[in-house]
Amino acid sequence: MFKLDSPFMNFLNKLCDIMILKIMVLIFSIPIFTIGASVTAGYYISFKMVKNEESYICKGFLKAFKENFKQATALWLIILAACGVLYVDYRIIAYSGLAFDRWIKLGLVTVTLIIALGTSFVFAMQARFYNTVKHTLKNAFLMALSHLPSALLFVVSYAVPLVLLYFFPQILPVIVLLAIGLMIYLKSFLFLRIFKKYEDALAPKEEEEFDIGSEDSGIFAGSESMEQISENKASKK
Repeated sequence: MFKLDSPFMNFLNKLCDIMILKIMVLIFSIPIFTIGASVTAGYYISFKMVKNEESYICKGFLKAFKENFKQATALWLIILAACGVLYVDYRIIAYSGLAFDRWIKLGLVTVTLIIALGTSFVFAMQARFYNTVKHTLKNAFLMALSHLPSALLFVVSYAVPLVLLYFFPQILPVIVLLAIGLMIYLKSFLFLRIFKKYEDALAPKEEEEFDIGSEDSGIFAGSESMEQISENKASKK
């Protein structure tokens, strides 16, 4: 049972890795504006953990944080701005005293849901694919709509802890200790399953060059797999 290669010890090692990953994500999210880069680095390491490829959690996290900082931060600030606009809109409807048509309210809720669906994919995609900010956002929304059940599941996984915190703020330590790292790790299994067919489409062909900017590449036009980029860098050294 206590052998180093036993299932029980492997489980404990994985649990320790998840705890370390959670701590790294939390620490690097403290400045608030770095949350996007921190979550992206968290997904990058979690993908490696799911595939049993990552041995050095802290080193890999720091590397991913640095490499994705500019773009992930830009994505995060765009999301924050959108959330800010929605918050103001809801406040106006709730406290302005004006009678808004129900279709306006329904439209606002619809926009909120669409933003939530797209946001649920943004940082996982940033961790897995190299692209511009514009195309990452576009692909995230298209991906969410293409895999709507999974996207809804991701949104619920974010919403449930927030709702629980609203009604039971005393459970904050439990969420901090357990939910953050575990949620990233568990969702990574589903993300990798979803991404696999797109990564296969982006993989170089043996007999012909695959044009990632062609129509055949679908919603990932202009994208590259992070694994491809890492392999290319390694081959040049």
